[in-house]
Amino acid sequence: MTRIWRFALAWVVCFVGSLALAQPIYKDPTQPVEKRVADLLSRMTLEEKLGQMTQIAVSKLMSDGWGLGPLKAELLERYLVQRGIGAVLSGGGMGPVPNTPRAWAEMTNAIQRVALEKGRLGIPSLYGVDAVHGHNNLVGATLYPHNLGLAATWNPALVEQVARRVGQELRATGTLWNFAPVADLGRDPRWGRFYETFGEDSLLAGSLVAATVRGLQATQVAATLKHFVGYGQPLGGTDRSPAFLAPRSLQEVWLPPFRAGLEAGALTVMANSGSVNGVPVHASRYLLTEVLRGQMGFKGVVISDWNDIDKLVNDHKVAATFADAVALSINAGVDVYMVPMEADRYLQTLKELVEAGRIPRARVDEAAGRVLWLKFQLGLFERPYVEVAEAEKIIEAQRTLAKQAALESITLLENAAFTLPLTNVRTLLVTGPAAADKTMQMGGWSIDWQGKEGAKAPGITLLEGLQKGAPKGVKVAYADPRDARALAATARAADAVVVALGEKPYAESEGNNLSGELPAEQYKLLRDLKALGKPIVLVLFAGRPLVFPPDLWLTPKAILMAYLPGSEAGSALADVLFGRYNPSGRLPFTWPRLFAQVPFTYDRYPDIYPKAEPLYPFGYGLSYTDFAYRLQAARATPNAVEVDVEVRNTGKRAGSDVVQLYTRFPPLGFLAPRERLVGFAKVNLEPGQARSIKLIAPLDRFALVPGDVFSLETPRVLPGRYVLRVGEQTVAVDLR
Repeated sequence: MTRIWRFALAWVVCFVGSLALAQPIYKDPTQPVEKRVADLLSRMTLEEKLGQMTQIAVSKLMSDGWGLGPLKAELLERYLVQRGIGAVLSGGGMGPVPNTPRAWAEMTNAIQRVALEKGRLGIPSLYGVDAVHGHNNLVGATLYPHNLGLAATWNPALVEQVARRVGQELRATGTLWNFAPVADLGRDPRWGRFYETFGEDSLLAGSLVAATVRGLQATQVAATLKHFVGYGQPLGGTDRSPAFLAPRSLQEVWLPPFRAGLEAGALTVMANSGSVNGVPVHASRYLLTEVLRGQMGFKGVVISDWNDIDKLVNDHKVAATFADAVALSINAGVDVYMVPMEADRYLQTLKELVEAGRIPRARVDEAAGRVLWLKFQLGLFERPYVEVAEAEKIIEAQRTLAKQAALESITLLENAAFTLPLTNVRTLLVTGPAAADKTMQMGGWSIDWQGKEGAKAPGITLLEGLQKGAPKGVKVAYADPRDARALAATARAADAVVVALGEKPYAESEGNNLSGELPAEQYKLLRDLKALGKPIVLVLFAGRPLVFPPDLWLTPKAILMAYLPGSEAGSALADVLFGRYNPSGRLPFTWPRLFAQVPFTYDRYPDIYPKAEPLYPFGYGLSYTDFAYRLQAARATPNAVEVDVEVRNTGKRAGSDVVQLYTRFPPLGFLAPRERLVGFAKVNLEPGQARSIKLIAPLDRFALVPGDVFSLETPRVLPGRYVLRVGEQTVAVDLR
């Protein structure tokens, strides 16, 4: 090699090396995330940091208001570049026009391009959605059962699989922040968000929350545990009403599902819109900082719910001015304000508060740094854009998985005289308001917030499913429930009637139902069918347990709870009704006999004067076969209680059973739950088959908060003799 070439090569090496040294640390993916965050924060102005603490609705980039349409260049410039706003969201029903996978990908790419190419430091934007049962804002995406139905599967592996699929669809469209899963518990069915929960039990809900977090974040989509904490126990059962929770119940009941989600790695948490013990959670430093971060070790981002800092002034009335509300909330521990329409006011107020010393600059660095940390964790700096063609491909209907989820959720409540499956029917009448109304099987958060546009989602109704899935030789007829004459004539010619009743779609406060009743015309329909003397099968599409007049409840020979099963409702129900699938769903809540009983959960404290028992207990569900249990052994280890159980299918059909392990507590000097679920497993068995399974219950599931009325102790296992139950069989273990 000549001297000239050696000199040139040395110059190139030096030039490339100098370029490498000139690259900011925050742009170097080989550097630790914490170091990248610190480097980027050191380069940012106060205004840029405050922008990272702000999230606006996408319509602000379209119309500077609520109107939807094309993104406008001047609005992108104003909010993403000049204001430096770091996050955008689609509220329920917000999206591109037209609402297609391609348009979603193009929209998020366009937002990203402006943030990266025009922003001074090239900080990517983060897009958020409420994908609570599928990519449910997007027309064409498969919708899965809502959480309450998924909880009825008692199958964390299936729930994780659903979440992973949803995460793949979200990432493909550039929506990397999912405001799910709900880690609140459903302990009051009057509440309009009951169906968004995984039911009433901390262990079952926590297992499914953790599964959802794992599934979503395996695709590099951030999961959000919401709504921290106590949102699911509103006073009087109405959404966002104040909650009053004893410290004991906070620790034993409400925190565990969130803890399970955090242990699974959840990156973000959303604050409860309501108040707990007289303090709005958005203003509670105790809950958002001392408990969430100090006690539970959370390191990620806390985001407000929709416009909830404003509500400290207007609704909760704990702050005299908006500035007071912002100071309360940010100092309490909220990192990002979801402020859909009033970002300018918020940013100006926030800046003034920082300059006046009411919000420390260190708190701003902390909050903005957490947002940057989240963006690094999601790989946004290295992979900010999505492939439009991939978005179109990934959204192809995933009906097989949706059907499996619906199948495993369906819960058989009654089956008198072995009415189901329908094996001896030649003519079947299908009727009821939910039989052909797709919105009733989808529920809220389906295309739009209230689910009124849910019919646009891909799906098969109960009527369509029965017509397409009927065995050869079975005729499926339909009668409009509003036409009494046609209904009677069609019913007379039928061997049996399937009637689909349920709730119209709703979300949040619009779904509050203080009586638990259906519209009167649905009860009248059931009475009219009863008068015709035909065997009736009732299918319920509902996001909660419902009450029926005493003269009607056992009118149907068979009752199926379908929950809100999503796109594959019809095909799944057809398989169950015609016997191709043996139902295995188990209730994730207690079904009260009267709504006057609620809140009424299986783990309530013992009643001094026993009240009416529930209509159906937590964990209940029938099958087309029967199962028997035999407790073989139980032992305490240093870290868990292990129980060996033999499960036998004693019937003539293959089926799945959920083996549930409960504990009863010894006398401890204070009230303990009547029972607590400490373990469960789902098993599939052929006719006559037996299988021995080991249920392992970690000791923390036996923990209670000791002490007197105002005890602030954390839960621990207290010594004593604990009685374990599986089915009707019990065994005792000593925990010391």
